Amino acid sequence: MAGNEEKNDEKRRERAYRIWEEEGRPEGRHLDHWQRAEDQHEDTEREADTSVGSEGHPSRHDDREGK
Repeated sequence: MAGNEEKNDEKRRERAYRIWEEEGRPEGRHLDHWQRAEDQHEDTEREADTSVGSEGHPSRHDDREGK
């Protein structure tokens, strides 16, 4: 599980860096950028959980359809 947590931290860092660059690399806003990256990551995770829960397992659906 630690590997997955490290992967998520890396994704957050990359998001925060992109936000920083998009805003013109302002000084002193790192906490704001990190928080926004955290929020975006959580939104993405929540959307992924919702789509899997509402659609079920797509490959099983394809098997039933003969695809």
